[in-house]
Amino acid sequence: MGTPGIRDQPTDGQPAVGAERGATGGHLGEGAVDPLEARGDERLNIAPCTCLAVALGYDRLKAMLWVNAQREASCTWASNQAIRSGAHGAEFRTGAASLGAWDALPMTTATPNLSRRSRAAIYIAIFLAFIDNFALLPVIGPRAQELGGTPLLVGIAIAAYSLANLAFNLIGGTLADRIGRRRVVVAALVISPAAIGIYALADSLPLFLLARVVHGASGGVLAAALFALLGDAAPFGERGRTLGRAGALIGIAAVVGPATAALVSNLFGVSAVFVGVAGFIAVGLAVVLPLLPETLVVTPATRPSVDAWRRILREPRVRVALLAIFGLQAAVGSVTGFIKDGLIQRALEEGRTQEEALRYAAGASGGLFTIFGLIAIALMLSRISTRVDKRGPFGISLIGLAALVGALTLLAISPTFTIDLVAMLLYGIGYGLIFPAAAGAIAIASAPEERGRANGAFNISFDLGISTGPILGGLIATAVIGVSPFAGGLALVVLALALLPLAARGATRGTARG
Repeated sequence: MGTPGIRDQPTDGQPAVGAERGATGGHLGEGAVDPLEARGDERLNIAPCTCLAVALGYDRLKAMLWVNAQREASCTWASNQAIRSGAHGAEFRTGAASLGAWDALPMTTATPNLSRRSRAAIYIAIFLAFIDNFALLPVIGPRAQELGGTPLLVGIAIAAYSLANLAFNLIGGTLADRIGRRRVVVAALVISPAAIGIYALADSLPLFLLARVVHGASGGVLAAALFALLGDAAPFGERGRTLGRAGALIGIAAVVGPATAALVSNLFGVSAVFVGVAGFIAVGLAVVLPLLPETLVVTPATRPSVDAWRRILREPRVRVALLAIFGLQAAVGSVTGFIKDGLIQRALEEGRTQEEALRYAAGASGGLFTIFGLIAIALMLSRISTRVDKRGPFGISLIGLAALVGALTLLAISPTFTIDLVAMLLYGIGYGLIFPAAAGAIAIASAPEERGRANGAFNISFDLGISTGPILGGLIATAVIGVSPFAGGLALVVLALALLPLAARGATRGTARG
């Protein structure tokens, strides 16, 4: 004798609820998706909801079943469109809207149905977003000196981008949630080449610094919106790998950008680098613009409430991701900032001249970063990056941070190039494990209407890590003679590793809906 279904059990004299029609008695509302039409003959698993019938009451139970059905069949925006339609009573709409924010039911949701061209456009936009800063880093200082900058003003010019980037990460994330991803991305990609063009045309240092701040602000807005867009577009169960591909593109930009800029600068001058990068981004924007999709349909129902930040930061997976990316970038800042100086010092101690030491350091550091890049990119493109979708970010981040501790420890005490090589292998492993796990966890654990904000927080942790690592290392090396500057980054990575179990405490919510 089978267990009676909900349709056989009227509650308080109300008409029976038909689970086979999405718990709405056949009236799905405009914009809603019939779960049977979307998923064939599969029936909804309503057993967990049945036992709540008495406690919740008819209208709330009906709303719960309906919202779960819509999530299973379509996506958040379709549910919200139907909630706002006039096909349901006021009590039903109120209950469904409250359930539409968060509930404890695990859920799966279809991602936006994007073409290959649209997905490729997102990846191209990510490459454009990061190639400019990497390519310009070697020439910002020389250009500021050309305009009469003192060492202090040159340092301010270099740091202005990062400071503006840091300040505008949260603004970009909030805008991406409020007005949609595409508008924010397109606006930032238009502003970026304009600011870079001013670098070449500026005839005074104040104008150059202003352009630097505008460029950094557009970069901060762009990064948060782009990662939110990519998180929306990532297929369910493949978010770690999707974000891993983005990390691989960023790694390629970090290698190709400075090398190309150095070549162009030597052949045609510093200004040619700015003009070339601005033109490259402008052409890329023209290619991307018609194909770049919008993945968030903004309606009053999809806008997060005032406690959105509290919900985001209470999610353990988000906290783990923020801590892991901070530790990773603290290591990145330390390695990129100090490895060349360490190689020069060792070469001088071996009896080489200053010129020979500089040549040795340039070649050795290039080889070491190539090894690091190959390992990191291989891991980010591999199936390992999908483990975050199945097991969460904690275990992968733990292993990755441990690898970074090993890498920085070896670099701090390394007497030979062979030890440096082992350290960079560990560094590549740590980077390749942590980046897709952390970025993927943000996409997995955040709701679509809050994903921009979550990625804004992610990028703040990113920027704080890459800034504080070398600063702390420089302070320690200056204050304590004989201590390696890698000690600063090492201390921060150890701190992140120690705090990771605390960040992981707490109950996780159901998988995000889009």
